[in-house]
Amino acid sequence: MGESPRESWALTLGMVAVIIPGMIASDFMPAWNVLPFVGWLAIATIGAALAGAIATPSWDRGMICGALADAGALAGMWLYVTLRVWLTGSNTFWNVELVIGIGIGGAPGLVLYGLWARR
Repeated sequence: MGESPRESWALTLGMVAVIIPGMIASDFMPAWNVLPFVGWLAIATIGAALAGAIATPSWDRGMICGALADAGALAGMWLYVTLRVWLTGSNTFWNVELVIGIGIGGAPGLVLYGLWARR
């Protein structure tokens, strides 16, 4: 894909910033869920804003896009899990299913990053 090491590191940081709080907020790790949903959303958004700022020389645009992508991804994952459990009554998920929620929620921020913040 032609990514620089800085972009690769920022992508890893952004993924960790959304996956760990998203899994906790969606009750996949119930023992760690010590904050309300808004707390996990804030932690994830701040982490992704830092990742977005690291990813591009235009740090202010990268920060906005990273925060938008991560907040959307975490909210998309949580919403997908909540709706699926409500509709089916099953708590068993495939790993691919979580990616659906993350992808749908994070798409606006990632598109904005590609069009506006990336060189």
